[in-house]
Amino acid sequence: MKRMNKMILLLLSFALLIAMVGCAPAATTTATTAATTTKATTTAVERVKIKDVGDLKFKVIGVQLGTTGDTIASDTQYRAKDVERFNKYVDAITSLQQKKIDCIIMDRDTAESYVNANDDLGIVDVGFEPEQYAVAVKKGNSELLTVVNAVIAEMKADGSLQASLDSHAEQKGAAPDYNTGAAGGKLVVGTEPGFPPYEYMSGENVIGTDMDIMAKVAKKLDKELVVENLEFGGLIAAVQQGKIDAIAAGFSINEERKTNVDFSDFYVDASQVVVVRKTSME
Repeated sequence: MKRMNKMILLLLSFALLIAMVGCAPAATTTATTAATTTKATTTAVERVKIKDVGDLKFKVIGVQLGTTGDTIASDTQYRAKDVERFNKYVDAITSLQQKKIDCIIMDRDTAESYVNANDDLGIVDVGFEPEQYAVAVKKGNSELLTVVNAVIAEMKADGSLQASLDSHAEQKGAAPDYNTGAAGGKLVVGTEPGFPPYEYMSGENVIGTDMDIMAKVAKKLDKELVVENLEFGGLIAAVQQGKIDAIAAGFSINEERKTNVDFSDFYVDASQVVVVRKTSME
């Protein structure tokens, strides 16, 4: 009986060993399959390719609400599949990286600023029409417009305008002198600070080239510069209603806007480009 029990134990042990050996390849295969699946997901082929203006056809295009990019993307000649509108460019950038949209139409200088900060993004120049930025005021406010034009002319002539653009190119510029406590009251300027190098946040301050311009305007008027952080699409209404004195927001001159505000002389030539994932350029 003891010998029989020993035989049974030996047989059971042998069977258990075979079972364990038989299971090992299956576990390895599962792990290998999982790794292969993960790798395939990570290296998925980019299906969106954008090299010229014709490639915008049937694409989901991201824009900032109310901008020139919004106007372009909405033009039926480009035949966009859809236009996704964002209040802030930073949200559009995130959506592009997450592949929720295919590209973004935005201003060149600001595009370069975001691309420099995001290695996975690139710029495609598809040849959109050039434009110009200016400061906008309520229609009929010629007194403020005269001072703004004088400051722009001075900054162009002495090189301080270009110096400002250069200093804010990587969003590392300095805040201007807001002329705090000035005797002449306050100059209230509206902007949307997601548009470097023209306006962006530095701590609690809105800084950038537009603020450098308007700080000089405020000083000439002996006023304190106050910057209101507003949504881009609401800037015209704000100046019309007297909530702000001027718009300084990389604001492009166009005929439609001229019916609602008065523009200063332009202070920079600009253009629109397309921002894409770098994988869309290959």
